[in-house]
Amino acid sequence: MKKTYQVEGMKCEGCAKTVRETLARVAGVTEVTVNLNKKTATVISDAPEQALTAALKNTSYRLLSI
Repeated sequence: MKKTYQVEGMKCEGCAKTVRETLARVAGVTEVTVNLNKKTATVISDAPEQALTAALKNTSYRLLSI
């Protein structure tokens, strides 16, 4: 399933890279695309949304459903 999320706290390319890499490590995620200008992350995944939000729990970023 493909879903786009708003990413709270993302301010620079380093932030975008951290979000992209963190979400990509979640089991079931096959692709992550991050748009820094729009502050969004598009994820293609079979993982539940809770797994994605939990992956960012100990970071400065938060996924919000659009």
